[in-house]
Amino acid sequence: MYQSIPLDKIRQKIDSLDDQIHDLLLERADLVMAISEEKKKAGIQIVQPAREARMIRRLMERHRGPLPEETIVRIWRELVSSVSLLQTGLSVVVYVPEDIPEYWDMARDYFGSVLPMQRADKQIHALNMVREGKLTFAVLPYPEISEANDDSWWHTVIDAVIQGEELSIIQRLPFGYKENFNFEQHPTLVISKSKFGPSDDDISLIGIKMNEDTSRSKLMEQIEKAGFTDSYLFGSSKYFMFTTHGYVLNDHEKLSKLKEMISDNGDVTSIGGYPTPTMYHDFSQKEE
Repeated sequence: MYQSIPLDKIRQKIDSLDDQIHDLLLERADLVMAISEEKKKAGIQIVQPAREARMIRRLMERHRGPLPEETIVRIWRELVSSVSLLQTGLSVVVYVPEDIPEYWDMARDYFGSVLPMQRADKQIHALNMVREGKLTFAVLPYPEISEANDDSWWHTVIDAVIQGEELSIIQRLPFGYKENFNFEQHPTLVISKSKFGPSDDDISLIGIKMNEDTSRSKLMEQIEKAGFTDSYLFGSSKYFMFTTHGYVLNDHEKLSKLKEMISDNGDVTSIGGYPTPTMYHDFSQKEE
């Protein structure tokens, strides 16, 4: 067996670092549990994707060296899930059609390896598990641009929110993507009774329910008149959803203006949003 004094010293240092990392993880877990207890006392929601996004962005800004950025994110997501989420009894349901198994993989990447997850074969079943309080999060497909299916899950979300139900889109998966990677292929959204909070760089989702069939072009004109100039419109007929950059809730000036414009013909409401996905850089390809 090859013996090397320099190699042995490096291994000893790695062993010492492993012990230090383990000690810090234990200390961090204790602090997270203390925070969770204080949140319970103060009535603050445990799940805060906005804060998690700010934390990840801060780590990405200081990151360097050969360790891939997505590895750092996976480590921190695992820490969040295995302590605060698991210990507070949270759980996940994922809609997984046979032809898109990636939905399960994206959910597992985000929620970690220990948080309980189960599959649903119908989108509405997954959503109803959250609405009924049986599970905490539902992972469902991102809508298609011209989706017209009357059974679309986000139609139900719009109806529920208009009626005053606490239901919100709080995150988008995948959480991050690599440079030059087509992350639009099979994105999903996370729905919960938790509230959508500001992360300083967000995409907001606005739901619209019209009283009668409305053309996409006509509705888009009204959206732009209200001041939303950076939007993508989803849906057709009576149910629509559009995206806009920034943190927009029902009291936002632009949204209030849009509500006033279509108040005689339908309802408009915020249905949540998500932090802008993180882009992972490939430092191995960068020039020194």
